[in-house]
Amino acid sequence: MVAKSETLTTQDGLGLSTKDIIYLIIFRELRIEPQVMKSLSETVVRESENLNSRIYIYQVIREMASHNWVVQAERIGNHKIMAITDQGIKKQEELSSTYYVLLSELKDTTDYFVSELNGHLVKERPPMSDAVRKHFNRLINVRHLTRYLFLTILEKEKACTCVEIYELMQLRYGWQCGEGYIYELAHEMEHPERGWIIGRWTSNRKHTYVYRLTQEGYTWISHECKDALEPIRSLQRYTVQLLKLFPSTV
Repeated sequence: MVAKSETLTTQDGLGLSTKDIIYLIIFRELRIEPQVMKSLSETVVRESENLNSRIYIYQVIREMASHNWVVQAERIGNHKIMAITDQGIKKQEELSSTYYVLLSELKDTTDYFVSELNGHLVKERPPMSDAVRKHFNRLINVRHLTRYLFLTILEKEKACTCVEIYELMQLRYGWQCGEGYIYELAHEMEHPERGWIIGRWTSNRKHTYVYRLTQEGYTWISHECKDALEPIRSLQRYTVQLLKLFPSTV
């Protein structure tokens, strides 16, 4: 029995549709051995929190049969025994080539940030491609992660400009928010309603505006860490479960 916390939920942003997830579960099960349709539908329901319509699951299996990805290998009483075809294996490999590397790299990224935000010793940070960055940013809370990194950089560096903080985010973590967004958040954190940071011009010519962390800002680091961490953990769990849908040989 799969625990509820370990079941799949469909999330926007990764490109995998509800139907794709059903395909992957069915392909994975049939690569092990032929199975009856009822058993296949029960596996889909058990493993995916949102996919509990057996009528829809049977409809998808029949659609897979119409594409000749699966076939009825035999019939025992009222039970159809389904098996995967060569075309089905090809379709599974197509889905794997499209999503497996992306999901693996996305999981590595979430592993890195979960360790970093938990204060654990982090191994070499993984590279973050543009595709991984795009999906990562869609599925986490960019506001809280940016705030957390901004405040922790100020805690270590004592005084920085927005440009310096923006560059240090990339240098230390391999990640940045949008360049304009960091100025927006800096203004928000400096506002008297929050007062997490305080800025000043370094000269009368107002060429360089430097930020420092306030005591109030220091106390909010742990709050921002918690708020940034939870959606990253959620994405980490989701990628782990999705990767289980692919053949171990991928």
